[in-house]
Amino acid sequence: MSVKPRVPRRLIAAGFVALALAMSSCAPPPAPAGAETNAAAEATDPNAVLRYIYPNAPGTMDPHVVNTAFANVPLFLIFDRLVHVDPDGNPIPGLAESWEYSKDGKTLTLKLRKDVTFHDGDAFNAEAVKANIEHGQNVEASFVKTDLASITDVVVVDEHTVELKMDNPDVGMVLKLSDRAGAMISPKSMKSDNINVHPVGAGMYEMDGDYQTGVKFAVKKYEGYWDPEAQGLAGIEMSFMADTTAILNAVKSGSADAGAVREPEIDGAKAAGLNVVEGYDLGFGNLLMNPDEVPALKDERVRLAVNLAIDRQEIVDGVLFGYGKVTNQPFPEGYFAHSDKAENYAYDPKRAKELLAEAGYPDGFEWKITNVPGPGSRISEALAAQLAEVGIKVQVEQTEAAALTAAYSDGTAHTLNVRWTGRPDPTSTLALIFMPGGSNNPSNMASKRAIELFERQKVEVDPQKRAELLAQLSDELVEHPPASNVVLFQSMTAIAAKPEVVGLDGYMTGKVEFRGVGMTK
Repeated sequence: MSVKPRVPRRLIAAGFVALALAMSSCAPPPAPAGAETNAAAEATDPNAVLRYIYPNAPGTMDPHVVNTAFANVPLFLIFDRLVHVDPDGNPIPGLAESWEYSKDGKTLTLKLRKDVTFHDGDAFNAEAVKANIEHGQNVEASFVKTDLASITDVVVVDEHTVELKMDNPDVGMVLKLSDRAGAMISPKSMKSDNINVHPVGAGMYEMDGDYQTGVKFAVKKYEGYWDPEAQGLAGIEMSFMADTTAILNAVKSGSADAGAVREPEIDGAKAAGLNVVEGYDLGFGNLLMNPDEVPALKDERVRLAVNLAIDRQEIVDGVLFGYGKVTNQPFPEGYFAHSDKAENYAYDPKRAKELLAEAGYPDGFEWKITNVPGPGSRISEALAAQLAEVGIKVQVEQTEAAALTAAYSDGTAHTLNVRWTGRPDPTSTLALIFMPGGSNNPSNMASKRAIELFERQKVEVDPQKRAELLAQLSDELVEHPPASNVVLFQSMTAIAAKPEVVGLDGYMTGKVEFRGVGMTK
């Protein structure tokens, strides 16, 4: 059985609604979490514990430090955010009941929920928000500081009101606060080394024992949670397994109730009678490149040659079993930041060879591409075979997910073949990958026009005008291939689950949330 989520039926509508809500004077009224997805609530077992397997293990449980957005799936069980998102990607109330921008767009006022406590019993209030924003901006190795960079001051107005002062209007801030930048940690636990294995948040579930790093952890229902209708389970046991074929086998055998799978496993899951939640999202398969380690990539002609030497359709059909969409820009068709003008690169190895020769590399060059085990290996091998046809000699290496980013940062890995998991607002993806200073743009290379368009869209409060600027930026990234990235295909989120698991929904962000998820008796 295939369960089609609402992701992303009308991405363009969702995008504009998100923008309009972000700039509005008040967030929409809170709706009962799981109202649509938990239709079988009366038949669910309140004592059920869901066994879920996920391929991406976080290296730390500190949401402000963890170096991958894949970690949102386990961490958002424990940490509530100031803003939540619905499956279509629109901002909805979280720990902030409402928000309002000032007329000049430089102050964002958040009205906070009352009577909310962290798992350690401490009150959630404006002081806690201030402590968290400053922690995200200043903690060593922060991976959310880019999202919070425009905030110059956090003003506590009263116990349940906080003002975020910004140096310039930042129309993406509301949606940024729905990501890890808005995850609220108990201030008392924030500076403890224990946060890496026993985090304390204000979310639906609290830790039940310590995290066995890279292996598993367990959570139990937090009795003091502000939205009890979101808690359909007594607890969740989450384990980690990089091999998604092994995840599928575990669900088929009954040793797990549900798990995240990739495109090659979807047909097998359906054939086994499992429910499959599948849908395209804001993520994409890509190569994250470090031209400081591979100097040939600093030449735009070489980067264009690489793009023309890759047969994306062959990868989608042969490696992803047709579950993917060919693209060479970071935002999908129908989404408000997508360019309808830019065309996909044609597969043209002959022209690729000519460009390499023009750039001074008639015999190609050596290139090391690193991925985690699983489908990434098959994609890398396909890329290596295609690039070899134009003289580029690729060495494929594997490493575990927890070590991947560190290898990229220290130069051990020249290029990563990874899935980018989409971000709630386009600014975050653009800043992290394509702009100078981004954690995934180590060479700090970007065209002047790309930088100009990026800065203009950040402060444009009119949704239509902002969308036009973002589309122009997508055009620029296709016309002048960036030094940091090669987009390969639009990604898909897929979860295989036993029929007893109800309430699972796909999210445009690509990261499933467990609000309203339960199990039948």
